[in-house]
This record gives sequence, structure tokens and C-alpha cells, in this order.
Amino acid sequence: MSLKPIVFLHGTNAAPWTMAPFSDYFLERGFDCHSPTYRFHDLADTEARSEALKGTSIKDYVDDIADFIGTLDHRPIVIGHSLGGLIAQLLSSRGLIEAGVLINSSIINGTLPTTDMERALGKGFMSAGRFWEEAPGQDFELLAAYGLNTMPEHQQHEICDRLSTESGNVLYELFFWMYDINQTTKVDFSKAKAPLLFLSGTEDKVVPPSTAKTMADRYGDLATFVEIEGRCHYMQLEEGWQDLARRSLTWIQEL
Repeated sequence: MSLKPIVFLHGTNAAPWTMAPFSDYFLERGFDCHSPTYRFHDLADTEARSEALKGTSIKDYVDDIADFIGTLDHRPIVIGHSLGGLIAQLLSSRGLIEAGVLINSSIINGTLPTTDMERALGKGFMSAGRFWEEAPGQDFELLAAYGLNTMPEHQQHEICDRLSTESGNVLYELFFWMYDINQTTKVDFSKAKAPLLFLSGTEDKVVPPSTAKTMADRYGDLATFVEIEGRCHYMQLEEGWQDLARRSLTWIQEL
């Protein structure tokens, strides 16, 4: 049995269940698997959860996972989806991970949108009032168009119904990094030395390959960029996710 730990990190509005297929896959192959969550994401979808989340920062989530990694005997490989991919990059700049597999990673500071749909998404947030002071829930129409667009409608509803509220401040830090005075998502590339595998679904409308590639290129030889044909933002939950897991396993075994 491998002693190499793997930490699975989920995206916004989510919880470890969104990474469960991958976690089970690697557990069955002898890896020491862990699926922590970010603060308050284990709370039920109630007003108390929303109140707790208000004002929470991505830095809080990074700190939470850094503390968890500190309990492990070895530096882990991180497999992160969306926000989890961004957090993996920030953990790398702290020297805390061995390697990272980034499934449609959210963008880091300095990554500009390359498509009209990305720009429209940002514009939508601009018209949502002071959303950074709230804890918005997940809108089905938006999620179906941007994140679940290659899935059948029944699966879109199943996933959306399980998602919950998220810190508006976290969303602000993601989409409006240029106005974030704390520069929360800025990676120190002089310290980020872990090899990274960027997996980018060709049909992802949240972080399309054209945008993801500009982010991966900033790492030079440390990054491997792979487009996954026909897949959406939540491709780790799509039919055929096993191929994605196999690609990840092969890359990890070749480290």
C-alpha cells in the first residue's frame, strides 16, 4: 500500500462529495486519501451557514487546508477541482504539496478572461449588488449554462440541488482579483516548485482552455496542460470520469 497521501479539494458552493468518485478510485489503488472541506462548508444549508460564510476569504480556506496538511506524515499530492485547483496552486507557493492535479482550476491573480462568456459572467456579478457582503446560493440556469452544459438535464438538477451557499467575498476574490487589495489569489512563482497537471475541459465555460492555458504557461516546465475533449467544468462527475482519473494516475506514477 502506498504511503503517498492524496488530498482532494472541492470547488465553490460544494463539499467533498464532488470529489468522491476520484477519491474512491485512488483509494482502491492503495493511496492514502483525504477529503477535507473548507470552514463552514460542513454546515447544513441554513441561514446560520450563510451568516457564518459572510466575509470568509480564500485565504481562510487555504489556511484550513494548510493546517490539515500539517497533520500528515508526508507532503501530499493535491487533486483539486475549480477553487480546489486554485487552492492547490497557493499551497504550492507555500511549499506544502508534492504535486497537484488541477481539474478546471479557477484562475489565479493575473489571469484575464479570453472569451465573451467569461466576460459576461463577470458582468453578471457586477449587476448583483454588494454580493461580496453576502453568501449567494447556486443559480441553476447559470450553472447549467456555464458548468454543467454537457450533462443531461436530470444530472444538472441533481448536482445543483446538492450545492449550497458560498462566501460572496470568495467569489469576489476569484473574479475581481484586480480590485482585491489583499491580492489573495496571487501566486509567488519563486516559491511554487511543485509539478502541476492542468486538466481543462474543452466545453468548460467558466475557465475555458484558452484561459486555463495562459495560467498554466506561467509555470513553465513545471506545468503539463491537457485538454479533455467534450467535457464541462464538472467533468469529474461526468459519465466517463474514469478516463480522467486514469490520466491523473498515470501522471502521478510518472513523477
